[in-house]
Amino acid sequence: MNRYPVQVRARRDAPLSRWLWLVKWLLLIPHYVVLAVLWVAFVALTVLAYLAVLFTGRYPHTIFTFNLGVLRWTWRVGYYGYQVLGTDRYPPFTLAEVPDYPAGLTADQPPRLPRWLPLVAWLLAIPHALIVAALTGAGSWEVYRDGTTTVHAPLGLVSVGVLVVAISLAVRGRPPQGLHDLLVGVARWSLRVVAYVALLTASYPPFRLDQGDTEPDNPTGPAGNPGTTALSAPPSTTTPTPAGMPEAGTAVASGRGAGVAGRVLALVAGVLLLLAATGIGVGGGALVALSGNRDASGYLTSQPIEITTSTAAMTAEGIDLRGDDGWAGAIVDYGRVRITASSPQRTDLFVGIATESDVDRWLAGTAHDELANVNASGNSTFRRTAGAIRDVGAPSAQGFWLATASGTDTVVLDWAADDGRFAVVLANASGAAGVTAQAKVATRIPDLTTLGVGLLGGGLLLAVAGFVLIYLGAAGLARRHTDPPPPPPAIAPTTPPDPPQPGPQRAPVGASPGRLSG
Repeated sequence: MNRYPVQVRARRDAPLSRWLWLVKWLLLIPHYVVLAVLWVAFVALTVLAYLAVLFTGRYPHTIFTFNLGVLRWTWRVGYYGYQVLGTDRYPPFTLAEVPDYPAGLTADQPPRLPRWLPLVAWLLAIPHALIVAALTGAGSWEVYRDGTTTVHAPLGLVSVGVLVVAISLAVRGRPPQGLHDLLVGVARWSLRVVAYVALLTASYPPFRLDQGDTEPDNPTGPAGNPGTTALSAPPSTTTPTPAGMPEAGTAVASGRGAGVAGRVLALVAGVLLLLAATGIGVGGGALVALSGNRDASGYLTSQPIEITTSTAAMTAEGIDLRGDDGWAGAIVDYGRVRITASSPQRTDLFVGIATESDVDRWLAGTAHDELANVNASGNSTFRRTAGAIRDVGAPSAQGFWLATASGTDTVVLDWAADDGRFAVVLANASGAAGVTAQAKVATRIPDLTTLGVGLLGGGLLLAVAGFVLIYLGAAGLARRHTDPPPPPPAIAPTTPPDPPQPGPQRAPVGASPGRLSG
């Protein structure tokens, strides 16, 4: 029988509540919190499993058991919640397989895996990932817009199907059978793909939507569906289970209840350390990259910002520096700001820096564009301040400027940062409406390479500690849900040989007739 090694089962419960689905999101919050921790551990342990398979060809059994348990837990939550809405029975908090729960997942661990599989499994899974993304809702549709706020809702087979199931429950008290089977089939496909990418199986997932409560008993073999057995490991053999013992492949608690809290704490601590290491590593890498982009004078320059406005001025406001802030104090002590502006029409430009309150009073009642956002590529967005579009007169005539620069072609303004809340103004030197320019902002920063390398090293140490704690915690939890050992093979009873039968005795040579020697 060509049975796929990852077995996903589902049983629709009846009857189902008409309105429980309205509050399941609230009831599932504890599961979502636990799964957030478990999935970080799942990813970390999958990385370790990739390395183990790459060098040894074997998947560590404890990692296999834990990762399988995470998938199993996720499937139970999805079946109860908004992936299928197939049961009202609350999911248990366990990595183990619960045979009487309506949803379950088992998998046969292959004895060996191809060593090259970690290098290409993610690549081979891309076609499946595209199909699953389309089925589960890669698209979205706009449901609300308010100014700059836009809300989108997922649009896909699963999201629409679950919505129909919820409406059917409210109206009829039961979901459509065919739609339930379809949602289970999509979930089964998704779980197979995740299991393959995580190397829980070496069998390539079939391009097949197996609907219904149970896996197909005899799907099309290699001749009908070559994808079913591509890159597959030898099928595992099973031994009939004696009466009174759990079924093969069913995870059960081993009875080692002591130390559960310690294993959970180790797992949570490892996840927190790994997340902290990621943040510290990203910060360290950013500092190294910033230091590498400085020029010979120590200035870090932004991408050119294209500015075109029909008003008389463009402003960048909200520049807030506080000397009592350690980081801001370092900028004040070390940093300088250099603003470079150029006009493609060779118009005389003016650049000035002043406190934000002075600029606001000067431009009160006059429309002007305020810089709202600049991305890494230099693309910018502006926000129009209401008022009349008019000339403002020569900006240099104002006496509140802290630093100014003006001229034709290219204008450069240097300013030593100080405490306060400031605004930068770019305008025509004459104050006329209609400004077109290209601007760049540069900040002088110290060499942060040493600090960045130190953060990278610290992040690496934290990551190693996190991986160790995650493995110890996961291994301890996995041992609590280890499959029972297979029963010893039956030995056929042996029949002892028959004892020798007495027969007629012959007299020794030379003995007297009629007498037998003793």
